Amino acid sequence: MSTEELQSKLETLLDGHKQAVASDPQANPVKLLAYDISKAVEERSISFGDITMLVKTASDRGAISRIRRLRQRAGADRFDALKSRITEIAEAQAAKGFEAFKTWAETPGQGIVLTAHPTFSLSRDIRNTLGEIASADRDFSTAEDTLKTHPYLPKRAPTLIEEHEDTQATLTRIQSAMDALNATVLDVAAKHFPKHWTTLTPHLVDAYSWVGYDIDGRTDISWGDALRLRLSEKRDQLARYAELAANIASGGNFKSESESALDKMVDRIKDGLASAERDLKLFEKDLDNPDNLVAAANNLTRQSPRRFTDLSTLQPLLETVIKGAPDDSVRRDLLCLRASMEAFGLGTARIHFRLNARHVMSGVKGIFGLTESSSDTRTVLKRATEMTQNVKPQTVNFASLALESSTAHEKMILIAQMQKYIDGAAPIRLLIAETEDALVPLSVLYLARRYGVADKLDISPLFETADALNNGGRIIGKMLENDVYRDYIRARGVFAIQTGFSDAGRFMGQIPATLAIERLQSHFAREMARYEMDDVTALVFNTHGEGLGRGGHPGTIEQRLDYAMSPWAIAQFEKRDLHLCHETSFQGGDGYLWFQTEALANATVFSLIGGRYADRSDVANDPFYTEKDFSWDVYRTIGSEQDALYSDPNYVGLLGGLGQNMLIPTGSRAAKRAKPGSGADMFNPRLLRAIPHNAILQQFGTPANIFYGVGRAAGIDPEKFEALYKESARAKSIFGLVMTTMGRTNLSVLTGYGRLFDPGFWISRALSGAEPMLAHKSLVVAETLESSTWRSQIVDLSNRLRLDMYDSLRFLKQCDPEADFTPDDSLMILHALRLAVIMKMMILMTELPVVSDEATSRLSALQRMQTFQINEIIEDLRERYPAKTAPLEWTMALSEKTGEPVSGGGFEHIADEVIKPLDRAKDLVRQITIAITHHYDAFG
Repeated sequence: MSTEELQSKLETLLDGHKQAVASDPQANPVKLLAYDISKAVEERSISFGDITMLVKTASDRGAISRIRRLRQRAGADRFDALKSRITEIAEAQAAKGFEAFKTWAETPGQGIVLTAHPTFSLSRDIRNTLGEIASADRDFSTAEDTLKTHPYLPKRAPTLIEEHEDTQATLTRIQSAMDALNATVLDVAAKHFPKHWTTLTPHLVDAYSWVGYDIDGRTDISWGDALRLRLSEKRDQLARYAELAANIASGGNFKSESESALDKMVDRIKDGLASAERDLKLFEKDLDNPDNLVAAANNLTRQSPRRFTDLSTLQPLLETVIKGAPDDSVRRDLLCLRASMEAFGLGTARIHFRLNARHVMSGVKGIFGLTESSSDTRTVLKRATEMTQNVKPQTVNFASLALESSTAHEKMILIAQMQKYIDGAAPIRLLIAETEDALVPLSVLYLARRYGVADKLDISPLFETADALNNGGRIIGKMLENDVYRDYIRARGVFAIQTGFSDAGRFMGQIPATLAIERLQSHFAREMARYEMDDVTALVFNTHGEGLGRGGHPGTIEQRLDYAMSPWAIAQFEKRDLHLCHETSFQGGDGYLWFQTEALANATVFSLIGGRYADRSDVANDPFYTEKDFSWDVYRTIGSEQDALYSDPNYVGLLGGLGQNMLIPTGSRAAKRAKPGSGADMFNPRLLRAIPHNAILQQFGTPANIFYGVGRAAGIDPEKFEALYKESARAKSIFGLVMTTMGRTNLSVLTGYGRLFDPGFWISRALSGAEPMLAHKSLVVAETLESSTWRSQIVDLSNRLRLDMYDSLRFLKQCDPEADFTPDDSLMILHALRLAVIMKMMILMTELPVVSDEATSRLSALQRMQTFQINEIIEDLRERYPAKTAPLEWTMALSEKTGEPVSGGGFEHIADEVIKPLDRAKDLVRQITIAITHHYDAFG
């Protein structure tokens, strides 16, 4: 059967099942279609090969639709308009005079942060091909043909090195886009300020990376790894400067003095590049060998006239070159080079280290005399403040670094060595995950002063838990109340905080989390003003993912910015005359798609700046803020409903083994799996990270942490809710995300998975008489499922969600009559295919021996299948039932020969008829996982 014929057949069957709902409201089109497919598989009218080809075709179509949506969201289809918008913004600033223009152009207002979150669900080849498709105006048939040749299922998780390589490639395109942005700003400056424009060094945006420097929740990144990565980034950036300078020099026609200065600058950069390459080469050796470590350390710490630790020596040369440039076009290129040096220094991006608050407190526990009962109390804070104020800097070297056992101390020593010997000018950010009191950042400041890095280190508490978000304003107030910490912030000129949409959205629900973060942002502005910090930049890093449940808004880049930090929140800083720099994250492979090609990178960067400096003059009249009582009721109701949902054991069960084990490896950090041995799901939801949490909900067609509770909240006053939606830009931003989510939600999918492990389904299948050859096997499966509570849990959860969803659909349709909540047929078919494949896997397992060892008996395999522990099942079966066993060596020494090789035998039937099909089916299930992901625009 051809793929087109199979697709058409399944669409026809699905249409019939959807019509059946009119006569039987409990009819489940997804489950019925899955049963149709399962019967056809048993009858061999549909093969695994047919399904595999259909899934590949569906994956390609989904990926193309997804990337073409991203093209529009980034603005690649309207780049000329985006560029014109930047020109308009710059023109408006120029109208204020040169000094105002200079202040605006040279002060970063936006940040781009690349992270290594595990969303590398698509291979590099696929991402490159999708980038071509997104960048094409109309015809992308060649790239579409290329996509057909690339498999989706990864053979393994990407390594940290591979993630870092992808990050660096992305940063290369971001740097080029920033050059284009700077050139646009300089063109306006040259027009309005012909005598002064060459004194400008545009710096509207910064780029950051924490890939290789984030150790929150992982122990596999050593100080040596981080140092090597930073040295490689230094090498690559110097190579970029050398190439840019050489390209400019090749044009010629410089005045003699400028030409000489340019040649000297190029030679000086090449010398620095050679030095950086040598530094890296020595640190790439095995540092566990003391001889290698000593050689690498002594080389890096010796004085060398070739080594750069900052770029200050190039500045006089560059100024001379600019003065003698042949024309304004070349002069502009030189100014862009100067801007790049200012923004990036000796790295491809500024870097973020990330620790957990537990690392920090463990590192100062003995120093501050902390006990289990001590916390953020006045006594402890007073003692810590005095010690921080009086701490004496400690001299360190690479022995200090290699022998340090405390994570927090080690990272501070590593930062000290980087600042001394790699880049002494660029500041480093230290993010502190799960900060819940003011003692944590103060403790970091103590360590920073102890190791002499406080003057170039920006300490950034991360507020992501419910307690931290609710008490964040108080924590910030205590930080500013502390004279020592306040003096540190003033000296740095930056007060940085980080908010976490992902984990907050997991524990609080995405909508309450978003509103709690907005509240925290406003409290940050209030506390800054209260302590008269108007000479300090307020830096807010909003860490959200690409997925809807992790704060990834489905709209344009501008809408994404407004969702993460609303115009109202930004206005809280502006009305207090506080400079704000807003940073936003692009996480892992899914996030890098926004910059996958030069065209996409240009569009995304220009959209970010256009959105950052959009007109917000009418925000004060938004009824979301003028009608605070009702907005607060909505927030509180959704939050309460989400909290109750997360405490529901049925919801917890949904997040367990079945969903987790259908996922694919998407990052270098290892994922936890359910343990083998029984069908019991050994699972603690508090240990489940936000990305797999959201990915599981997607795979069941139920992103409940976004939509649940909205129906009840709207029901407080439906007319008022409708008016709020229609009149409030903020309400549209928030509930527009909910509407998009509900358009991709189908509770028939969820209940379809509930029926998968329902003994009643399998008994009915045996008793139907339609499949006499399958009756016994169906009863065997049913017997195994008799003690399973899965069906009742899923049905109960589905009923709970439906009750709220009924109201949500009713009220949201009143808000936007054009909203389309019709379930997607292609998604329903994908789920039905996966259900049918899992049914086949269970049927195959009935062929296993009843009596075997504990791990490989029929009962054990079928029980573990309920949580899809298929990797372990297949591994155990292969070990217990090999197809053949090699002849034993001693049998060859016998005088009596048989004429045939003598071996212990094998289990060819089980190997060929059970294990091989199971292995193929396992891959097919996970191929469908990827295909489903495209409909949500991100993994998790």
